[in-house]
Amino acid sequence: MDKLHRKPPESYPPLIDHRLGQIRFATQDLKLDGLVVSYLPNIRYLTNYSGSSAFLFVLRDKLHFVTDDRYEAQIKGELYPLKNMEVHITRDVWKYLADSKFLGDKVKTVGFEADSMPYSEAVEIRNIIRPLKFKPAPNEISRFTMPKDPEEVKYIEKAADIATKVYDYIKGEIKVGMTESHIANMIAFKARELGSERVPFHMIVTSGTNTAMPHLNPTDKKIKKNDLLVIDFGCTVNGFAASICRTICVGKATEEQKTVYHMLLEAQHATFKNLRPGINGKILEGHARRIITEGGYGDYFKTNLGHGVGIQYNEPPMISFRHVSHIVPDNCVIAVEPAVYMPNKFGMRIKDNAQVAVGGARQMTMSPEELEEI
Repeated sequence: MDKLHRKPPESYPPLIDHRLGQIRFATQDLKLDGLVVSYLPNIRYLTNYSGSSAFLFVLRDKLHFVTDDRYEAQIKGELYPLKNMEVHITRDVWKYLADSKFLGDKVKTVGFEADSMPYSEAVEIRNIIRPLKFKPAPNEISRFTMPKDPEEVKYIEKAADIATKVYDYIKGEIKVGMTESHIANMIAFKARELGSERVPFHMIVTSGTNTAMPHLNPTDKKIKKNDLLVIDFGCTVNGFAASICRTICVGKATEEQKTVYHMLLEAQHATFKNLRPGINGKILEGHARRIITEGGYGDYFKTNLGHGVGIQYNEPPMISFRHVSHIVPDNCVIAVEPAVYMPNKFGMRIKDNAQVAVGGARQMTMSPEELEEI
């Protein structure tokens, strides 16, 4: 049913109240009277709103959701029935705030998401809402949205299931002479046909020596016999994304290609084996990096090992030696994607999704045990 015509949600995942409670504790620690959430993925995590313009003011005992009249009908079918939440409709939220003072006289200082709001915009807002103080509060939301509610995990699982079905279909359609762009278009169409709302990022379809470039967009290069083909794409269900990456050979793979594939699979298995709540992302990545380095390809492992998935296809925690402070929490979902890229030769990556749990990783997708030849 079209979202604009749905009945308002009668309930919402219990984890939402916990997230809001944690945000309120954080604002108190920062000596703030409230926090304005402006980053749209975070607003969706907290309210279920999927539009392109909104602000959520989280106060100690109240919520104020603000959007404009374009979304007045949409929010009636989307917004969670959150406790003590008021809805405001305006085209100019900051002038409206300055004129109406809807936050109340007791609110003197409000924090903002400095990690997503440009400095110039924050300065302009500060000038409009004075004497209300506007202070930066970076990274105060994402640490509470990394753990996923069981309902959210189900959406990610469904997205992962669609992605797997799309890949199983596409690999049967690939032929020598097709272009990378043609295959990408087939993937996008099949994903929508099977229920994906959208492709959550620019998909990667590379072949031959193009596979050595990690983030190259699909080109008009034609697939040749015995080309490696790297396919990296995602699907989305109710706003939640999952993605997979598969490497296949359109013909016969070389012994080196088979060796590299088995090495990457071993690195991924080692990551999942050691995945547990509370592990540091750098330490987790180290298990995979050791295997790839001992295999002789450490210099070609240039990308992060993995990252969290959710409303954003790429979100904290980051599984990388570059992010030493990232801790993997219980019940988050991560993508693990070991890869090697050898310039002017070939590249290879595999990617699968798993939920973090006390008993170990619960995989949602699984790469083939052998390099597939089609």
